[in-house]
Amino acid sequence: MVEQIAADLACFLRAAQLAPTMQSDFALAKVGRVEAAWQVDTLDDATFGWVVAIRDGRRFYLEYTMEDAEAGRPEEFQVSALPDGRTYPELDRAPGVHWYTPDHINKHLGLVRSTP
Repeated sequence: MVEQIAADLACFLRAAQLAPTMQSDFALAKVGRVEAAWQVDTLDDATFGWVVAIRDGRRFYLEYTMEDAEAGRPEEFQVSALPDGRTYPELDRAPGVHWYTPDHINKHLGLVRSTP
């Protein structure tokens, strides 16, 4: 479990580093909260996804696949804005995706959960 958390955090930080190259409005400093995440980390696949809320109210979906030179898998990344009212993006791999709250990422970023 600790390895999965470490991989999730490391991959999120890499995705956040890549995001501004594809979405100029995205910056890690603007993140208000990482709302949800999923991961598939097997020998054949190491792909992660995050729903990120920006402090101005916009939300983005980041998806990152780790490079595996031995398996011939290149690093892949995509970022997209989530429309208003959409909790999660539509995913092709939806049956295998289990969303969770990535409190460890928010803690690492110094973001605390707001209380109602």
